[in-house]
Amino acid sequence: MGRRAWLIGLGLYTLAACADFAYHLISDVRRADGTVRYADLPVAYSAALFWPVDIVAMALLRTQ
Repeated sequence: MGRRAWLIGLGLYTLAACADFAYHLISDVRRADGTVRYADLPVAYSAALFWPVDIVAMALLRTQ
């Protein structure tokens, strides 16, 4: 049962990371004309990898 719980947790973490990457890809990397700024792709990837910290940081930045 423990191994299954870890696998489910990892799957949910991966799903949330994919959703966060898509959010950053749409809102931060893609321009209005549909082009992509390739220099911002590593930033979007790292934000997706550490999505819990990213969500907290975005909430704290909105309060300022």
